[in-house]
Amino acid sequence: MKSKVNWYEKDMLLVVDKATDEILTKLAFQVEGEAKVRAPVDTGFMRNAIYALTPLANNRRRAEAEAGAAAERDLAPEPKLDAHTAAVHAAAEYTIYQEEKVGFLYQALEKAQRLAGGVIQEVGRKHF
Repeated sequence: MKSKVNWYEKDMLLVVDKATDEILTKLAFQVEGEAKVRAPVDTGFMRNAIYALTPLANNRRRAEAEAGAAAERDLAPEPKLDAHTAAVHAAAEYTIYQEEKVGFLYQALEKAQRLAGGVIQEVGRKHF
């Protein structure tokens, strides 16, 4: 039996109890790096368009520069985050198709969950 996560309607969230902004930042960078390593090889645009937004740092500009060097395409709009939250944004609009085939972002999130504990939850898109 095949399972599928519909990323058009749902987002995944790793909830870590009592995480500081520093811990959230480290976890987001862990997920960003792991997702880039696991991402299927493409022109480099999709891989370079993955970036972390955290309470302490935002890698959007670096992603724009690195992805833009690989291909002339726009990144998806940056998500809006609440205070004391972090996200890893895969900003190439076609990333969803590779995620459905490979699951590299979810695998990166699972690895972070194993490192930090916590629970992966399905959430609505209200934050984005």
